[in-house]
Amino acid sequence: MKQLHPLQRRVLRFIHQEQLLVSPAAVLVAVSGGPDSVALLHLLATLRERCGIRQLTVLHFNHQLRGTASAEDQAFVASLAAALGLPLETATADVRAHHRQHHVSLEMAARACRHRFFQDALVRLAGDAIALGHTANDQAEEVLLRLVRGTGPAGMAGMLPKTVDHLIRPLLGITRQDLLAYLQDHRLRFREDLSNLDPNHQRNAIRHEVLPLLEKYFHPRLIEVLCRHSRLAQGEESLWAEQAADLWRTLCAGKTSSRLALDGQLLRAQHPALQRRLLRLAIERLQGNLQGIYCRHLEALRRLLERPSPGRSLELPHGLRATLEGPLLILTTEPRQVPSTTAQTFLPFIPAPGTYEFPALGFSLTIEHRPPTSAPPPSSDANLSSIRLDADLLKWPLRLRTWEPGDRFRPLGLGGTKKLQDFFVDLKIPRQERCRVPLLCDQEKICWVVGYRLDDRVKVTSRTTHPLVIRQTILGEG
Repeated sequence: MKQLHPLQRRVLRFIHQEQLLVSPAAVLVAVSGGPDSVALLHLLATLRERCGIRQLTVLHFNHQLRGTASAEDQAFVASLAAALGLPLETATADVRAHHRQHHVSLEMAARACRHRFFQDALVRLAGDAIALGHTANDQAEEVLLRLVRGTGPAGMAGMLPKTVDHLIRPLLGITRQDLLAYLQDHRLRFREDLSNLDPNHQRNAIRHEVLPLLEKYFHPRLIEVLCRHSRLAQGEESLWAEQAADLWRTLCAGKTSSRLALDGQLLRAQHPALQRRLLRLAIERLQGNLQGIYCRHLEALRRLLERPSPGRSLELPHGLRATLEGPLLILTTEPRQVPSTTAQTFLPFIPAPGTYEFPALGFSLTIEHRPPTSAPPPSSDANLSSIRLDADLLKWPLRLRTWEPGDRFRPLGLGGTKKLQDFFVDLKIPRQERCRVPLLCDQEKICWVVGYRLDDRVKVTSRTTHPLVIRQTILGEG
């Protein structure tokens, strides 16, 4: 193989050390046309065999914010991809409309639109990673920017080399000065974005005014110092993340796409530092991001926990609401509704097949589509932990709740309806236990008295074409 340039060796070493890629990998490279992304594209193209990259695709998002310059950027990136013989994927969006609609800065609107395109491309092209051209300079700027905005300890970790949504940053250990020297060595052209010189943008002020002053008066290698600081913070945060993940299984009492329930008593028992991280984790898992969530919101949530009072709620950014419902702290993006006074709801909606855990109840439900078989339908025996039913007879979404006075259902094999209260009496279920028996319902009826009896109206018959299997698993038994 051809001898590597020193910078290529450094980038290759960083990719291996941080385990950014698992060979063979399909990598999508975000290329704006600026020096950082052009260098990144050239580096990955020359290192693809050594990195185990089986497919390299160029991504370019046209923000349409710089008039003809934006179109010229796109044409330039297209010529780069063609010269390297690489496929190109482009997209555009109305960033200004997103800025007005969501009341965020133009920079945040551009980032949101760009990353939506990236994630869509990742799924559509079956990619393994999206490579971004962030450098050590970007990391130092990000740490300073977060610091002056009032970030907490987690924010001091800066940008991560690899994220859970498949973003990788192979240049995070390389300074912009080293990249410019690499571009010059290889006579690579790039585009200049004049908006990067606008001092009205906070990041530009940090880059062109604040950092040079700090380097002059405090430390000439400040970029390196700030990056080392971010790596130390990342190590600390990884430990906190492990602790939060260990607790999450028992803390989360149910989740849908718009609602998440937390065990308030367990959360209240944790150290305040761990409480904040668990609350951040919960919001991120519900919304997919933490945009607009700051320290004051986390402290307000903690105050809500410290003074438990049923029905109390807290309005948070972007339509998020926190409510205390009995022992649970509920985070939801659903419109406010009048709460039911007659039944306890464990999980308001089960929107689709999947696995849903209920730590507070001690079990999970796994719902799966299965191909039609000639196996007989489930019997009417009690203590069913796995049932089959006809998916076409369900009115989605499903709901898990408890008994309400007047509830009736059609027990499988009985041939008629029966009051749920009489059903409990016949099975000699103690009165104090009846309110704890989960009922799996659709929008019209009780479908399964969980662990006891299926409803006759959803049973599998010879005419069933879409069987559904629902399995109850006691947590801790696999």
